[in-house]
Amino acid sequence: MENSAADAAAAAGGADVIYISSDDEDEEIRILSADPYSPEEIQIQEVILLSLDYSRAAAADADTAQSSASSSRPSAAASTFGEPSSLPDRKGKSKLLSEESVGCNADGPSESTTTRRWRKRGFTCIICMDKVQASEEFLVNVCSHAFCKSCIGGYVAAKVSDNVAAIGCPDPGCEEGSVEIGQCRDIVPPELFGRWSVSLWESSMGETTKCYCPFKDCSAMLINDNGDGGDAEEIAETECPHCHRMFCASCRVPWHDGIDCKEFRKLGNDEKGKEDLMLKKLAGKKKWQRCPQCRMYVEKSAGCTFMRCR
Repeated sequence: MENSAADAAAAAGGADVIYISSDDEDEEIRILSADPYSPEEIQIQEVILLSLDYSRAAAADADTAQSSASSSRPSAAASTFGEPSSLPDRKGKSKLLSEESVGCNADGPSESTTTRRWRKRGFTCIICMDKVQASEEFLVNVCSHAFCKSCIGGYVAAKVSDNVAAIGCPDPGCEEGSVEIGQCRDIVPPELFGRWSVSLWESSMGETTKCYCPFKDCSAMLINDNGDGGDAEEIAETECPHCHRMFCASCRVPWHDGIDCKEFRKLGNDEKGKEDLMLKKLAGKKKWQRCPQCRMYVEKSAGCTFMRCR
């Protein structure tokens, strides 16, 4: 028993050993070594060792995940240009991604992208069929049909020459677009722009509130002060403010001096000339009568009032 105790003491490495003897020879001798560390220090060491083990395990898992992702990356890239690939959505379900869904086409960019790029460089005018720079583009109001400014200028000039005030889209199949005068200030000549402005102003006036000077070398538009009709006799004799000649605002003819409007309207078209009116005025002064058959003026020299047509 003493030899066994000595061997145990040597195995303990010189540490403090407490021997516990027993009266029973068959029972082993228990050796209790006196630990120089306290229980708190031992617990701290255990925690440090556990944390080191956890950090080593996490690093190993990260290396494994990175290697697996790099090995699967070529297959995922190949599926982008080949068969449709599947990606998980927010609910964890797989979602197919095709060429149409990602907007990728192996033959080239999509049509909308190509159109936008072409519109930035230029476009083809459907009137002259020439390729025009984007800076020369004219967009029609509302419908946004595109034409070149040169063609729009000629189109507006033709319409204004035909006394058309409201100019629509040049496209024959378009009924919504309109060419606004404000868009064409720098496109049409100043003289043409002025004529178009006057035409638009005249079209905005009602037929009962406007009249024109009856002289062909003037033809200025005038505003009727009695726009709702009024008394025609009060405004019959009128002076044109542009050519300063007299005309009848009621009959809208040069002024018929010496004859009222009612009698003037009864005259034939061949009797309303200036010379005819002068003759009629002279006949009234001379008291000439008109033959009821041929409508010629006859002067009574003697006798009764009987008249025979020759």
